[in-house]
Amino acid sequence: MDWKRTAARSLGWLTTLPYRASPRVRIGPGVLGNGRLRITGPGRVELDAEVNAWSHAEVNRLITTRPQALIRIGRNARLNGCTIVAADRVEVRSDCVLGSCEVRDHLPYSEPPGDRRRPGTPQPVVIEANVWIGGQVSILPGVRIGRDSVVGIHAVVFDNVPPGVIVGGNPARVLRPLDSAVSGDNRASEGQPAADHL
Repeated sequence: MDWKRTAARSLGWLTTLPYRASPRVRIGPGVLGNGRLRITGPGRVELDAEVNAWSHAEVNRLITTRPQALIRIGRNARLNGCTIVAADRVEVRSDCVLGSCEVRDHLPYSEPPGDRRRPGTPQPVVIEANVWIGGQVSILPGVRIGRDSVVGIHAVVFDNVPPGVIVGGNPARVLRPLDSAVSGDNRASEGQPAADHL
């Protein structure tokens, strides 16, 4: 292990000490950090082993808004300036990379105009293993992002994302499979979009 990783691991342990004392926070071994991780709220937060929370610019914010809420970050996930807000559950599985995105299982407002000042109904969000999410991305309530997929910068994801694709835009849509050779749908190679809105 090189000296930089050793230093990041030591700093990660030191800067997460205040959270380790809390019964609602579980932090696995080997977490890397530089003091840019903030955990707030009454719910539970779980970071598996080897999570890398070293952020180069923005702070990583893990926010629960209810006692029953859970944010779970899988093994070897990389957090680089993301904000995750949960009233119910947000799960980021192993080997994911999250840029300066926002992931939330509920909106701060309700859609019906008469209820606008009340928070929306929570719907769990699941980001499956080995997903990459770019900067300034919004992942909205109830979304499941399939394994190995990539969400491009500035995307707004309203609906589920299948595994093994690249999505982008607002609203996000499938741009192409990661490996078109394994896809039975060759429309993208014919100049047509691989899929309509998700």
